[in-house]
Amino acid sequence: MLQIDDKIVPAELLTCCFCCDLSACAGVCCVYGDSGAPLEKNEEKILLQELPNFHAYLTPKGKKAIARQGVAVRDDDGDLVTPLVGYSEECAYSYFSESGTCLCAIEKAFLERKTAYRKPISCHLYPIRVRRVGDNLALNYDCQGICRSARTFGEKNSIPVFRFLKEPVIRKFGKGFYEQLEAASKLLKK
Repeated sequence: MLQIDDKIVPAELLTCCFCCDLSACAGVCCVYGDSGAPLEKNEEKILLQELPNFHAYLTPKGKKAIARQGVAVRDDDGDLVTPLVGYSEECAYSYFSESGTCLCAIEKAFLERKTAYRKPISCHLYPIRVRRVGDNLALNYDCQGICRSARTFGEKNSIPVFRFLKEPVIRKFGKGFYEQLEAASKLLKK
């Protein structure tokens, strides 16, 4: 465990390997679980504003779930999360490719330049989950069995978790924090 500014970082983010392999997992992280993806306070407003820009990319079930539940819901723990199309079913913002891979409709709209919003930051940062602990932020490595193929693929390509997540880490915490992770990684290797 190390601390960088107000962030508590487990060594696993620097030493464990990870790289999504959608051909192996088919995007199960967007389907797995009994609650949607965690949302930050400002993201509900962003989703509401940007909905017209990615609405066409949603599945009929996703559109129906959002119309019924709203762009964000409170889960059983009272946390703000993305809605699901049904209990223990996929995120309302997902769609399935022709090959059956579950993907993000918001991100598809972003990649096609229909929206400036990439996707919820918790999705972009996964498998890092951020929790407030007093005055600090704990960056936890959510090492789920559903991501076994990502760990194998990351090990095969020698890609540590933090490096695989460079873009979302910079999006959330800034370039300076990412550079501190790189420096810490080099120190750990010595």
